[in-house]
Amino acid sequence: MTELIGKLYEKLWRKVGGKPWTELVRGDQRNSPLTYLLIFLGLGILLYRVAGKNWWQIMVGFLLGILAGHFWW
Repeated sequence: MTELIGKLYEKLWRKVGGKPWTELVRGDQRNSPLTYLLIFLGLGILLYRVAGKNWWQIMVGFLLGILAGHFWW
């Protein structure tokens, strides 16, 4: 499974010019920040609507995931 994902990522890497997707998204975000702001605002509202009263538990889970990814990157 890991090899399949690696091959897929390599194909995508070559098609976009050898830049990582994070760099492409960062460049696009700098060109149109309002679009990304509205996208994440919409996702936050959707999360609130779907989760209802338990939205804060989901946000704590996201925070822990971000911290873990940050420390063990």
